[in-house]
Amino acid sequence: MTRMRGAAGTASAAARRSLRGALAPSTAPVWIAAVLLIALAIAFLSLGGLRAASRAPGAAAADQEVRTSLYAITVHDAELVDEVEEHYWKAKPDEQILILSVRLENLTDHPVSLIGAADGVTSRLIDSSSPLLSLSDVTATDPGRAWRDDGSRGTPVLQPGVPAEVVIGWPVPRGSFADGDVRLNVQEAREVAGQIILSSSSITWRRTALVARITVGLAS
Repeated sequence: MTRMRGAAGTASAAARRSLRGALAPSTAPVWIAAVLLIALAIAFLSLGGLRAASRAPGAAAADQEVRTSLYAITVHDAELVDEVEEHYWKAKPDEQILILSVRLENLTDHPVSLIGAADGVTSRLIDSSSPLLSLSDVTATDPGRAWRDDGSRGTPVLQPGVPAEVVIGWPVPRGSFADGDVRLNVQEAREVAGQIILSSSSITWRRTALVARITVGLAS
């Protein structure tokens, strides 16, 4: 029993010496620095330091090119019409058709179609629930359509590195764009490969972040 009390006393004395050593003036800079580091870490986390950084979209105007990693777009002009005769497209009484004349360039090494797929590649530029090109502040009443600026039939297919003059149209509620400006959201995208039934592989452009908003005045 005496030995146990002696051992306990020795341990208690050693603990007191360790505590006095830790609090000694010579060790003060060490624990002060530790306290400061803990405080900085708490502040960093409380301010969202581990959240992904957000970036405001860039602003662009008519005839100003916006480039992403997969495609580039320039909007020339915008107008509202009631009918596109050459494509047998007529707006409903409470709608109008927004027409954008644009230049698009495919920056990849394989062809892509504006609507649907081309050679196993789906671009999702306009025909998707999460399209790469969409109207800001106005909701189209139906999916968009696209054709070449020369009026030729068929869905435009963008060849690699070959800019194409294209027309994109959306039906919108009549009275949209009261301020006279059309704003187009341009999304960044990445290519995602996956297996499909009719082909050994496919590529889909999947949007990631809003990189730019193009503002174009409506033609009077």
